[in-house]
Amino acid sequence: MVAALGFSACNETWDDNPKLGTHEGDVVKEFLNVPEMTNMSLQITEANATETLTLTCSQPTEYGYAASVAYQVELALNEDFTTPATPSAPATVLLATAFRDCDAINPTLRSIAEAMCKLLDIKDGSQVPTDYMPLYVRLRANVVNENGNAVEGTAFTSNVVSFKHMSCGYLAIVVPGQPTGIYVRGDMNGWLNDQLNDGNNLEVLPLYEFMTTTESNVYELDYIEIDKEQGFKIADKGWGAPNLGIGDGSIVFGQKYDLKWDGGNISFTTAFKGSITLRGSDKSWSMTMDALEADTPGNPSGIYLRGIGDKWDAVSEYEFQTTDVKGVWEIAKVTIPAGSFKVADADWGDLNYGAYKVDGVDVPITAGEKYPLDKGGSNIQIKEPFTGKATLRVKGGNYTLLLEPAAN
Repeated sequence: MVAALGFSACNETWDDNPKLGTHEGDVVKEFLNVPEMTNMSLQITEANATETLTLTCSQPTEYGYAASVAYQVELALNEDFTTPATPSAPATVLLATAFRDCDAINPTLRSIAEAMCKLLDIKDGSQVPTDYMPLYVRLRANVVNENGNAVEGTAFTSNVVSFKHMSCGYLAIVVPGQPTGIYVRGDMNGWLNDQLNDGNNLEVLPLYEFMTTTESNVYELDYIEIDKEQGFKIADKGWGAPNLGIGDGSIVFGQKYDLKWDGGNISFTTAFKGSITLRGSDKSWSMTMDALEADTPGNPSGIYLRGIGDKWDAVSEYEFQTTDVKGVWEIAKVTIPAGSFKVADADWGDLNYGAYKVDGVDVPITAGEKYPLDKGGSNIQIKEPFTGKATLRVKGGNYTLLLEPAAN
């Protein structure tokens, strides 16, 4: 349950205490104290989200000595910890932070609000309830050794306590796939000056804009091509928040690199094709650049646009070709009339992708914007005729389709 927690060992070393009494399974013991605020009303808002909620407990005595124990907080909306609030939601959420002090188990209100949104399966702000509700809490305890690793057979689950009047008053989760207003600006795109200053060729912006992920303060640009010696920075529209450039040391693809606020232009002696993950807030930022594996371009992929002009067969004219990187395929020039289509293999087999939904409604595709595909989804609707390049990408098992209009 707890891996590499990074806590220091207890006063007595592990070697001095080799006889740890372990057990099988996850044993329930009453070691969580009833919180003082159990009957008070508490609404979590963005204003108080950095505050904490205090829990206290005693250490399970069955370990045989004063062990180094890590405690994690587990939350639920039903006292049995097995019944979800809605069929699509998890029954429980285990907070990531582990605590060592029995008298100071202090999860942030933000982490509790995030958990409540997950337990209620809230996807947007309109779904946030205004009612107070009971929130049930228990602890998961595990001995950790001097290396910070959990010791097998030492897991205990505490008794359940409740906060009887708890409310999450804002959308606390991060909705993935949302635009951030943070871009790669550089020689490869004219520093986006025309698009951001004059509003020209706005279809270029989504190609260089970071999107939200499922984690707070973590953003991703899933694909970018940067030629050697091309300079770039990571910045918002006004070069204000953020404005990130070269930091200390050398950039190594696949490894975290700390960026410098208002640093100089970033460039490489080799070309780069892949994704950039951006992490940070305020003036502390880092990026990881993950290069894609090379491939042989110009080969048939066995993946097709099907349904173009109401032709649903697998037609070679609409077959994606391999590119010089794995996981990226393209049709160099294709004309798609208004109507519907799908992305699929020749047999409608494992690869059969269609439209994604928002609030149960299919979202039509828009030229110039990356379009996430849903496996087995219904037909993709395109409302305007299109001529240009179609690019299909896969990352982490997720497929996206990009229709780039031909230059005028």
